[in-house]
Amino acid sequence: MIKTNAMTKFSKIEITTIVVLISAVFLLTGCFGNPPANTGGFIGDANAQEAPKAIATNDKNQTATMPIVIEKLTPRHSYELKVINSMLKRYHYRKFKLDDAFSEKILAHFIKQLDPNKLYFTQSDINQFNKHKYMVDDDIEAGDTTFSVNLFKTYQKRVKERSDFAASRISQPFDFTKDDSYIFDRKDVAWANDTKALDELWTQRIKNEYISQILSDKEPAETIKKLKKRYLSIAKRTSQIKSNELFQSIANAYASAIEPHTSYLSPRSSEQFDINMSLSLSGIGAVLRTDDENTKIISVVPGGPADLTGKISAGDIITGVGQEGKDSVKDIVGWRLSDVVNIIRGKKGSKVVLSILPHETGLGGKTEYVNIVRDKIKLEHQAASKRIINLERPSGNVKVGVIKLPSFYIDFKARNRGDADYAGTTRDVKKLLIELNEEGIDELIIDLRGNGGGSLSEVVSLTGLFIDTGPVVQINDTTGRTDILRDNDSGSIFNGPMAVMIDKGSASASEIFAGAIQDYKRGVIIGETTFGKGTVQTVLPLESYTRKKFDKPLGELKVTSAQFFRINGDSTQHKGVIPDIPWDLPKLDEEFGERSYKNALPWRRINMAKHLNFSKAFSSSAIENAKEKSLSRIAENPRFIATVNRLKLLVNAGNEKMASLNLSKRKAKRELFNKELLALENQLQKANGKPSYKTIKELRDAQEKINDDIFNKEKPVDVFLKEAANILADLRAAKLYSVAK
Repeated sequence: MIKTNAMTKFSKIEITTIVVLISAVFLLTGCFGNPPANTGGFIGDANAQEAPKAIATNDKNQTATMPIVIEKLTPRHSYELKVINSMLKRYHYRKFKLDDAFSEKILAHFIKQLDPNKLYFTQSDINQFNKHKYMVDDDIEAGDTTFSVNLFKTYQKRVKERSDFAASRISQPFDFTKDDSYIFDRKDVAWANDTKALDELWTQRIKNEYISQILSDKEPAETIKKLKKRYLSIAKRTSQIKSNELFQSIANAYASAIEPHTSYLSPRSSEQFDINMSLSLSGIGAVLRTDDENTKIISVVPGGPADLTGKISAGDIITGVGQEGKDSVKDIVGWRLSDVVNIIRGKKGSKVVLSILPHETGLGGKTEYVNIVRDKIKLEHQAASKRIINLERPSGNVKVGVIKLPSFYIDFKARNRGDADYAGTTRDVKKLLIELNEEGIDELIIDLRGNGGGSLSEVVSLTGLFIDTGPVVQINDTTGRTDILRDNDSGSIFNGPMAVMIDKGSASASEIFAGAIQDYKRGVIIGETTFGKGTVQTVLPLESYTRKKFDKPLGELKVTSAQFFRINGDSTQHKGVIPDIPWDLPKLDEEFGERSYKNALPWRRINMAKHLNFSKAFSSSAIENAKEKSLSRIAENPRFIATVNRLKLLVNAGNEKMASLNLSKRKAKRELFNKELLALENQLQKANGKPSYKTIKELRDAQEKINDDIFNKEKPVDVFLKEAANILADLRAAKLYSVAK
């Protein structure tokens, strides 16, 4: 993804993938269907708006008659669609023809967005929709959203039908002795023939969820009550979808049919992108999650406005939000998380009032009201951070510096204003490197695991901290021209031995950095093959391409405008960056990353950019020797073995596509899984010198606590990081270098 002014030259653009800040920043996805569960939300700045009221339920296991929330879209949306069409044809890297064949693809993408698991529509519905499959292109040219809105209204109707059926069926008895099963990965199965087939499918689904609750030690009465509430909420949440969200889905059906990284951003989604890239926002500093119908606080920013009140802590439940004192508080139970986030956010210095049920007293406790003054929040847990690992080696103690980099971020607005302390990856890492040098580190690891990308200018300048001067990445744009982006600042901040850790979640800008370090032979690359995203996205504000004005702002178009190539001429597209020393880890059966997208751009190669290798590059023989030593070491490391076995257990579970609906068989399988998982976790606990978990519940409670503590950077050194440090120490001790060329 790229954030630029609309008329910026492609050679000067910024690049990123969608920065997903897990449990830290709420990012509106525009997906519909099953209501999102346990979605993270961070309270930051947005114009406060009142969210829709919850839809009432009646006593007949049905949602009350729902008003038609979206009868039709606005002239503004019609105009936006035509502008989007024009811009995609003009600026997209992949040249395409909006014809009948492409029209069919767009319709398929829209249906898939609404019903990806084929749980709501029947084959009869699909047949009706397909009568229009060769006219979607004409609708787009005309800016006509009538058919798409009518399709969505059919979807809302089907969701309500399924919601009512499920709420009624859960109260009826099930036969748990039958040897039937439920296929929960349904993307490749056929659509249900009719309503009767859907009833059978949903009966299996409900039975599967009932069994899951029983296996989680829930009583039958409690299970029925909980699931009935869940099913009734499906239709309620679908009815709360707003016109901008529906339009975003319609526009994205078109955009994503071209190529997977092209999308339309509504004004609210665009604002969230700014927050992700700048790592700062104004709000109360609390991370939220949906917990059934409630909004639960799972973490607070240390020193943030919520924390400073001394009255808010993890586990509290927010039941109401107001803007002007206690009397203004409105009940938010049952609201979507996005709507809760939206009304809690606000301008710096403004006030918000929360009604809270403290976690100590729970849902039956007394409501407390907390007044909070919104303030600027820096998402420092997503910024670069450092630590030192001390290794005891035969030659003595080795100090390994580690810089963890979750994303390549930059505060565009602050930089353009000339702010001296704007947030930026290179600035932050440079400061950390200077501190690590002063602390006398012997070697350095840059940890890019899970780093989904970021600013292109930042990855170029960051690479410059480790090389003298030279090319970093090549950009091929829509005209066929290739520009070479270079580091022109002579000298480097760190000249010692270094390694870069990558995994399958390392994408885009991370792949540029890892690829450049590998091509210069500047360091050793350790881990898993990366995501394989080698395309450039430019974010173009629609309002910059039209003189027509509306009372509400238009959105932005994130369009794939170029492809980047390593300095050795290889694209990272599809293939990703292959590590010098790979981990042999269990993998899911399905393809991951760019390779999983059917319409992704293909891999290709261009000419190499001239460059000089690092003068003290590790030789291929040294890397091979270090690899062999690592294999021997991890084969005798109980902690490493237990970690890989735990991963294997989880991956095997993830590869299963169906579940037995025989309770005794399911229970036996679950008990075996829990027994194996508990044993492996306790092996890790023992290897780390920590007490064992007595039960699987104690284990899961501990893991949930760790996962929620997103602001704690001083977490234990994981086994892969420790082994990477040992590999680097082996390479440094060998002193075997190749000759620079």
